[in-house]
Order: sequence, then C-alpha cells, then structure tokens
Amino acid sequence: MEKIDVIIKIIPLVITIVIGYFLYKRNIISDGVIDFLKKLVVTITLPASLLLSFIQIKFQTVYVLIVIVIFVVCLLLLFIGKLIARIFHIKSPYFPYLLTGFEVGMIGFALFSGIYGTEAISSLGIIDIGHELFIFIVLVPSIMLSTAKKTNKSKAVQSLTLASKAPVVWAIIVGVSLSIAGIYKLEGSMIYTTIIDSLRFISTPTAFIICLVIGSGLKLSLKGMKLEVITAFVKVAIALVFAILLSKLLLAPLKLDNLDIALYSMFVLPAPFVITVFMDRSNKDEVNYVSNTLSIGTIIGVILFLVISLL
Repeated sequence: MEKIDVIIKIIPLVITIVIGYFLYKRNIISDGVIDFLKKLVVTITLPASLLLSFIQIKFQTVYVLIVIVIFVVCLLLLFIGKLIARIFHIKSPYFPYLLTGFEVGMIGFALFSGIYGTEAISSLGIIDIGHELFIFIVLVPSIMLSTAKKTNKSKAVQSLTLASKAPVVWAIIVGVSLSIAGIYKLEGSMIYTTIIDSLRFISTPTAFIICLVIGSGLKLSLKGMKLEVITAFVKVAIALVFAILLSKLLLAPLKLDNLDIALYSMFVLPAPFVITVFMDRSNKDEVNYVSNTLSIGTIIGVILFLVISLL
C-alpha cells in the first residue's frame, strides 16, 4: 500500500478521534452512551469483523507455533513487570498487569481494519489468538485471585466464567474452526455470499465507533501522573523490543513477513482495558492509577500505530 493511500485512510480515523474528544468534553455524549457503544462493538460489530476475516483465510499449521510463542511472550512480560516492581519497590499490585497484554479488541482491530481494510484483519487475529488465551487463562484469573482475597471468591469464579464467554474470543474460535474446515471452498455459492455480505454490513461501523470511544477517553493533561507516564512508556518500550525479536527470530525464518505489520501494531497498544473490570475498585487511588495509565498508553499506542502504518 502506497504511503499516500495510508495517509488518506488515517485522516478519517484521526478526525473521528478528535470529534469523540470534543463531543465528550461538551457533554454531547455521556459515559452511558460510551458504555453502550463499547458493548455494541465487543458483542456485535467486532465479532462480525473477526468472523468475516477468518472464514476467508486458509489456516496454516505453522500458525499454532505463533499462538504458543505469543502466549509465552505475554507470560514473560508479566514476569518482567513483577521483577521491575520488586527492584524499584513499586507498591501498586497492578503495575505488572499494566506491562503485559494489549488492547486489541477495543483499539487494535478497529484501527487495523480502518487502515488496511476488513479483509486484512485476519493477520492481526492470528497474532492475537495466543494473546487472548493469555488474557483469559492467566491475566484475568491472576487479577481476580488478588481481588478475591478482599471480596468473594465465588464472585471471582463467576466473573471468570463470564469472561471466558466473551464474544470476541468465540468469534476467533468459530472463525478459525470454519477456516480449518475449509468454508472458503464455498466461495461463489449463494449461502457463502450471503454470510460474507451480512458480516461485512454488520462490521462496517466498528472503526468509526471505536475511534469515537478512544477520543472520548483521551486525557491531554499529565499533571501529577509521573508513575502513570513511566508505566506507559516502559510498557511500550519493552513490548517493542520483543516485537523486534519475534519479527527477526520467528516470522522471518518462517517466511511469515506478511504478519510483521500486525505484530508491531499489536505490541504498541496499551494494556487490556479488562484490567479495570476485574480489579478491586474500592481503592480509588489504584483505580485512578490504572485508568490514567491506560489513557496515556492509548495516546502513545494510537500515535505509534499510525506511525507504523506509514513505514
């Protein structure tokens, strides 16, 4: 894709983010509206986008290795976060969780499809499978176990059950399963065309809605946020080091250079927003720390995401 074509695709995304920021600042859209838009995306339009992309690709066995490696890398990032917290005596229990994982669902897929098209989203989806497994097998349970000490363990188990039923995860599972089963072989048939057209129609608003949501959550003042700024920058710096290593030592030898852009695009994203859902929200200082770090990480991530698309 030519740089001018990428710029043309980036401009609407940036404009929409700016519109979202001013609409929220002027109270034209409220927190309730933002919550509704988020639910609309994660339950309907985003799963449709993922299904649309996966059922059109030919799944390769080598992708299984990608899934395993990404899962292990996310584990390593969590371990590094715990190590840094211990060395520098960082008291927040959520610091390690903010150094691992990526907000692919609410930011990554929308920006990626907005720039490269819905048909290209499967490449990010392939990179994301191992990451999603890490989120629901390791990250969410770890956060809830620490929270359960103060709350109710049965409630934590119930929350984990709900998390494992996330539409985005099931969209990936169903999409990959249909891809392996060879649904793409039905291309040209009426039923296949109907499915593709329906999913494309449903998924179309995803990028626009998410950019509005991103804009509404931007905080342009960094006053009194020293730890938050440091956390966000340390996270993206370490993640980019791993992205470079994965690109050179994994994708290149496997001749999967077509996944490079997706890899870098994911690794510049902020930590997953699901942290705020399962953390102990009774501690306002910790809630503010996590929320502010994610906001700063979002700004950094979006900027780097757009820069990567121009390289």
